[in-house]
Amino acid sequence: MFSSHSRSAFTRVAVASVLVPAILVGAGAPAVAASNTLTITTLDRNGKKVTVSTTVVNLATNESRSVKSNTARKLPKGSYAVLASVRTGSAATLGARTVKVSGASRTTVDARKGKKITIGLSPALTGDGIWTRTAARICTRSDSASYHVEASDWGDGSLYVIPNTSKKLAFSAMRQWSDGSGLVDSYVVMQTRSSGVPSGLSKTFKRSSLGTVNVTGRQGPSVTTGGSDLAVQPIERVCGSQMYAGLFNADQPYRTKVHLSPGRWDIRASSSSETRNGSNVNVGGYMVSRKIVAGKSYDLHFFRSAWGPSAQLPVVLGGRISYSLNGMFADPGFPRYNVEGGDKATATLTFGGKTVKTVRDKGWEPNEKYLEYKVTKSGWYKLTNDASRYYPEIISPAGMLSPKTSVTYRFKAKPNTSVTAPVYAVTMLPIGLNLYNRAKPGSSTDVRLKLSRSKFYVDAKLGTNPKVKTVTAKASFDGGKTWRSVKVKKVDGTWTAAVGNPTSGAVSLRARVTDTTGGYTDVTIIRAYAIG
Repeated sequence: MFSSHSRSAFTRVAVASVLVPAILVGAGAPAVAASNTLTITTLDRNGKKVTVSTTVVNLATNESRSVKSNTARKLPKGSYAVLASVRTGSAATLGARTVKVSGASRTTVDARKGKKITIGLSPALTGDGIWTRTAARICTRSDSASYHVEASDWGDGSLYVIPNTSKKLAFSAMRQWSDGSGLVDSYVVMQTRSSGVPSGLSKTFKRSSLGTVNVTGRQGPSVTTGGSDLAVQPIERVCGSQMYAGLFNADQPYRTKVHLSPGRWDIRASSSSETRNGSNVNVGGYMVSRKIVAGKSYDLHFFRSAWGPSAQLPVVLGGRISYSLNGMFADPGFPRYNVEGGDKATATLTFGGKTVKTVRDKGWEPNEKYLEYKVTKSGWYKLTNDASRYYPEIISPAGMLSPKTSVTYRFKAKPNTSVTAPVYAVTMLPIGLNLYNRAKPGSSTDVRLKLSRSKFYVDAKLGTNPKVKTVTAKASFDGGKTWRSVKVKKVDGTWTAAVGNPTSGAVSLRARVTDTTGGYTDVTIIRAYAIG
């Protein structure tokens, strides 16, 4: 998920990017002899000298710096890679050179030596409204860091690459086809070379060699008013990881197919909304990794109801109960973190019938909020967290689903221990809803109740799963004012609640799992799904 709590929607996903050390040029750098310089000459495809900013990488230390071409630059003696992109009108040429700097050294990136990159599909796509984009990248190869230069043929341009056999370099090229709306299938393919830069690239991918991701994007629980974007990014590549292929933005629910070349990809669905001052902000979304195999098909469902408490359980770390308040609106299909930022919550911990700690998150605070409490006595503790969606700069859509949720955990804790609370996380997934997360009036909806215990902290022992005694569920048709019990039974090994739906409005859900020791988890989701 993009969002882990009520802060920046992309806080957690930043760790998935390739880590590149930041180098402060000139800060504590070794002494540079006046005689050691490098002059990089850059020529466009007409042979005209042009000035560009290049990336120069010391191949021994992996330090990088930006160097303007056609000017002598003092550098420490050593071996370097020079990465450059040279434009000639709408055409872009990528080039890389390896050079030893000793004395007055020179190298030239000559775009006239560039070979065209051509990537196609077979059978070729036909029809109006399909737009394409090819992007290419040259990377340095290193175990500790990788630097790259990238360009694309966006618009009516062409893309070229200058060949280089150096084993210190790697290459990738990616091409995408899409109509920008998701109404027709999208295609994204990638070709990589782990050593050296090829003499151009002319490759045609057979459609039968691709895998297919069937993507569904629903509406209802998201705060979005600006639509949902779908994009893909290749990952775990020698060169080309995290190159971005934006496919479309949809302001309506969608079902679409994305065809990808084999390898591991991140599939991203992000949501945005208009603020009160008219600007558009990203509020969160999903990032899901899938290994694509030729001829195989995969299903992904985004923005399904019912958003509720995540799979993160309270833990005891070094004798202190610790619990994050900011995981109360997770998609049941991806229950580890919130889908979107924007919530406020109040968590209360009781022991022996008395409140021993209360923590409030007022919403949009700069850091994740935790309830922390030192356990001094062994016994039963009860932790309750009540949360509501909170977007001070955004007007939430009328009828938004999952505006409020609540969870209560009853568990035993001891001083000087490090364990995950011996209770279950409970997620609720209504089955058979339409693309707007609505059930037919007067119908019956099966709600899958998934019980899980995941280890989020290395030091918090998970222990043996408690033995389940009972699983119960209730439904409300008046926003949680009154509740009625519904039948729960196991269907294909999964606890399932059968809810008889009203003729209009929305259905709120409540479920409780109790173990044989007396511990339990109780989850409530207001407006879990709609009727209509």
